Amino acid sequence: MTAPAITTVSLLEAFSEIAAAMTENRSMLSRVDRIDGDGDHGETMARVFCGVETHLAKLEPSASTPSELFDIVAESLMTFDAASARLYASAFRRAGTTTMRKKALTATDFAKAFKEMAAGIAAHGKAGTETKNIADIWQVAAAAYAEAAANNNDPAVCLAAALEAAEDGVETDAVIHGADATFINGRRPPDAGALSALLMIRALRDSFR
Repeated sequence: MTAPAITTVSLLEAFSEIAAAMTENRSMLSRVDRIDGDGDHGETMARVFCGVETHLAKLEPSASTPSELFDIVAESLMTFDAASARLYASAFRRAGTTTMRKKALTATDFAKAFKEMAAGIAAHGKAGTETKNIADIWQVAAAAYAEAAANNNDPAVCLAAALEAAEDGVETDAVIHGADATFINGRRPPDAGALSALLMIRALRDSFR
């Protein structure tokens, strides 16, 4: 049985899931961001990806490839004056480049895109010290996705493996479900960028199920 491919339509649905996840969790993300940052990460991610969703609503799926969609997402992100938007613009631009001329993506194709997304983020950031940050999450997730894809799993299974690996050792549930974002069990909560990365990967997994 042939594994389901990732199409432009399924990617449109995925970005809608991402926008919904950022909107739903924006207060939590900003609460965590107030510990070491400006406290605006949640509002920024919600605004940015709702903007992307609005931009993509003008797209005709049958006339566009996944690569073209990734490029449109990158262009949309670059219209926002936010560091996280520029970071993800680099990630999705690389994903578009590595998937050029493909009408649909296999799990292996998406593994290459995922790897390039992680590389784009790593190029503009560095690994965390006390806690995992956005670069750590994407690097771990991309490696786990690639391993699952090499074992002939479909994209949903690969993304589940990516999420599980990225969440390992990160206290996500306590923060996401309302625990005070100061210290959890004597440990610092995750970086806000790491949490939004996990939410994005979770949204991708859910949309491709």
